[in-house]
Amino acid sequence: MPKSTNSLSFQSSDEILCYYLNSTSEIQVIKSECPETWEFERVVFPGQRLFFEAFSTAHLEIYKAKNSGLQLAARVKCERLQVMQEHSSSFTTVSTFLGQQLAAC
Repeated sequence: MPKSTNSLSFQSSDEILCYYLNSTSEIQVIKSECPETWEFERVVFPGQRLFFEAFSTAHLEIYKAKNSGLQLAARVKCERLQVMQEHSSSFTTVSTFLGQQLAAC
């Protein structure tokens, strides 16, 4: 049975902390999975920011809602969404990262 992960505690060296921003004006559904071990699915509202754990080999699928259902809009490697942490102060690095994302909006 696949497990769902919601916590920020890492269980494996293959898991990475990722960050996603819905920069569109539409509601999105994001999905990712690793067969038989992990799955993740969330509704992400416009402007919403989300931290999540993923395996480094996983992909994030981004869907937009259409009248006929969900339509795949993009597929991104989770490693491209990885939050880079400095050894001395990961909080400062995450804050800086978020500031850069906010400035890009």
